[in-house]
Amino acid sequence: MDLSPESSQYDNPDLKLPEFQPGPSDLDFLHQLETAIANAAGEPYVDATEIDRRFNLTCFPQHYQRLILILYAPGHKRILISRAAKDRPVAFSVIFKLLLSHPRCRQLAALPFRLQMDFVVESPRPINFYSVGMEVGGARHFEIGIDGLMFYGTDNKLHLFPPGDSYVRSVMGMGQLRDYLHRAHGEEYLRTAVFKCFRSESYLSGKDLWLRLYRGHPLVGALTKAKVERAVELAVGHIRQTQEENGKFLYYYDAALNSKRDHEHPKRNPDKNPYYNILRHGGGGLTCVFQEKYFHNGETIGNIQRAIDYLVAHIRVQDYQGREGAYIYSEKKAKLGGSGIALYLLAEYQLLTGDTCYQKWADRLAWHLLNQITASGEFIYYNLYLDIPVTEEDNQKYFSFYYPGEAVCGLAKYLHLVDPKDRTPIFDKLRQALEFLLVVRPSTRASEYTVVPSDSWLMMGIKELWDFKEMRDPLYANFVFSDAQSMIDHLYKVADAPCPDYAGAFYYNYGDYPYADGARCEGLLGAYELAIKMGDQDKAVHIWRALRLAAWALMHLVNTADSLYFAPDPALALGGIRFKYTRQWFRIDTIQHVASFFAKMLPHWDRAEVPSS
Repeated sequence: MDLSPESSQYDNPDLKLPEFQPGPSDLDFLHQLETAIANAAGEPYVDATEIDRRFNLTCFPQHYQRLILILYAPGHKRILISRAAKDRPVAFSVIFKLLLSHPRCRQLAALPFRLQMDFVVESPRPINFYSVGMEVGGARHFEIGIDGLMFYGTDNKLHLFPPGDSYVRSVMGMGQLRDYLHRAHGEEYLRTAVFKCFRSESYLSGKDLWLRLYRGHPLVGALTKAKVERAVELAVGHIRQTQEENGKFLYYYDAALNSKRDHEHPKRNPDKNPYYNILRHGGGGLTCVFQEKYFHNGETIGNIQRAIDYLVAHIRVQDYQGREGAYIYSEKKAKLGGSGIALYLLAEYQLLTGDTCYQKWADRLAWHLLNQITASGEFIYYNLYLDIPVTEEDNQKYFSFYYPGEAVCGLAKYLHLVDPKDRTPIFDKLRQALEFLLVVRPSTRASEYTVVPSDSWLMMGIKELWDFKEMRDPLYANFVFSDAQSMIDHLYKVADAPCPDYAGAFYYNYGDYPYADGARCEGLLGAYELAIKMGDQDKAVHIWRALRLAAWALMHLVNTADSLYFAPDPALALGGIRFKYTRQWFRIDTIQHVASFFAKMLPHWDRAEVPSS
């Protein structure tokens, strides 16, 4: 296995993006604009000559085909003003005064507002809106978030969809873009419209600074330990803010629509008929555990306890050979993964705090999981499915690729709570399960495997088992490192990324839209930690380079105050971690995987970042 690529493939991804550092003149111009907008709520006065003089001193493009100004304020429809150069350039002050004179400007100016400026420097090019796309190359390629649209209908009215609107409107693909515009304008109108595609230099006002936007998102900049720490703090802050008294987490939120209606269950009323995935609940608790293990500030202990209490309230006891076991029951199902992650959480909590009050439940969950391993080594994937018991004969109908890895993780961590003299039966059962998962399943379930490995829970479980010499099998380690290498092989590098911000994201086929994936990163981190445990520094160094680049990509998903300039309720969305670059929804598990990865990565940071001699 080749584990020694050129490190230059991973270095400084931000250097490929536009460089921007506002200077004194840019900030002076910002303060002038902010003052003028704020005054719109009172008695507006604009000295056009002075505005243009100060604009001419800035680093912003002085020659542009079109200027677009957009004013945002929380809870209000934005204001968009645009003008194009015709016979002669249009002065900045002309467009800015149009913004100030908008009937709703006074209303927005009375609130915390953000101003976006898009400079269209190059001439737009004609396109056929229904033939361009992300998957095609050449002149027909349309890059979501980078390319914008302007179009005229039969009424000769101009409509604009600036490049960053894919981010603002939560649009990830051409189908979604067409659906969005069909809803806004009608398909018949669009079919007869004349379209052009354009790109822009985009800037956003911040607190005493200008931010450069790329794909609608503020530039991430160089990855630093402080930024990773801040991302964890924001994520856990959101979890703590939104956790209910009964321990439940905010399951789903769409920051663009200010809605809790899950796109996977669009007909469910989130208030009257909420859907809640118990596995993802357990992951929310684990996020708080990993945050506490790094920061040691005690802030999340109560949140962890409430999360566990919610799980305990959903436990059902069952007899196995005269001994009580227990499983997690929710949504009329008892999932192997739900009990596995619950056990993982209980064991992590007890090891973190020394609190043994949940030990009896951990013992029962573990006994249930061990009894779900059949003679063949295959787990029973559901104990109940829609309240009907699942037998070994019916098991294949309910196959889950991920549940066994989650169960292995839970049992591996639970072993630390077991007296050493009582571990042997658990080791034996786990060996049976791993033989099936690593040797048998790849043949019997070949169609379930993807080109980018996805069984991160199993990778992490084997890493956890390496703490016990009885479970140190080369077969297990080879699986982890082989999957890690396959992940790295399908990770956009700085040198080959189709767009600069693709670097660090995964792809199935080269050219795919970037897939920054916290869950896979957790598995990759598991491989790094296994290499450290095994004393293999070369593997560790190689994997860390990929981890660092992947962490940089994931930072594009973190909701900061600056990245929520468009949000109707930025306070609620703050700290959420989105699923995709230009998708605004997030779930507790999208937060969990990224924030947990960051929190588990941080303890290794100082050692890993020291250049090797």
